[in-house]
Amino acid sequence: MIETVLTSKTLIGFISDTKSFESITEDYFRILDLDKSGTLSPSELRQGLNHVVAVESEVASGEETDHVYNAIFERFGEDLVPEKFRDLVAEILTAMARGIGNSPVIMVVHNDGLIMKAVHHESEQQGK
Repeated sequence: MIETVLTSKTLIGFISDTKSFESITEDYFRILDLDKSGTLSPSELRQGLNHVVAVESEVASGEETDHVYNAIFERFGEDLVPEKFRDLVAEILTAMARGIGNSPVIMVVHNDGLIMKAVHHESEQQGK
């Protein structure tokens, strides 16, 4: 885990770079697809999604996180294909961006998670 500073622009800019976003979400999909079936089962999604995008909190109860996953499965189906997984991640990051707004926030994230990828992406774009 690492602390980083970001704004909504960090996440939206990352999602908007379609080529990079698709490539990175495909990489994460392959990592989460433990049985290499080409779809993510509810079990695979539950095991890995929190490391990709923080959807769980240490203060949230199991019942609350069950509600989040149930909503995901209702909206995207029980077995996610890569395109649906990408759409799911885009929705999660967009919702986070709306919540963060334009003011910088400090967030503790996984070193190899999507939010950190978004921060790196923003740094690379600023360097161009």
